[in-house]
Amino acid sequence: MRLFMAGLDKFRSGDGAAATFNMGNYETKTGVIAKLMSDNSFLPAVLPGWAIDQYAHSIGFILLLVGLWVVIGLFSEWSLLAAGLTFLSLGFGLAALPDDTEMTVNIGIGIAITFLALSTVKHGYLSLDGLLRQKKSGEKKAEA
Repeated sequence: MRLFMAGLDKFRSGDGAAATFNMGNYETKTGVIAKLMSDNSFLPAVLPGWAIDQYAHSIGFILLLVGLWVVIGLFSEWSLLAAGLTFLSLGFGLAALPDDTEMTVNIGIGIAITFLALSTVKHGYLSLDGLLRQKKSGEKKAEA
């Protein structure tokens, strides 16, 4: 849910009942992210400007899709791997910025939780994968 909510937040402006969600808000926020990454980090020395802009302008959609994929629980190993890589990319971007150690630690916690979920995914009976496995094993038992 952390990934999904972070993606959704990229579309938000305002707080509480006055909050609005639209593409204009998304463009504004991702523009600020791209400028921050270009102006305040070492990334322009190792990445072309267009790559930084593409990352900043696509991260909200990536967060939404990966977060939703993990919640659904379909192809759980792949979705958790995508979640871990997404957290890793966010951590790398935050580590490149000066004075953002607190958020980098939070991303590290997200990576650790994702690793734990990935290591226990075969026991996930409540995921869509787990439910499909149970149905498949029930059909095999009925045939025998």
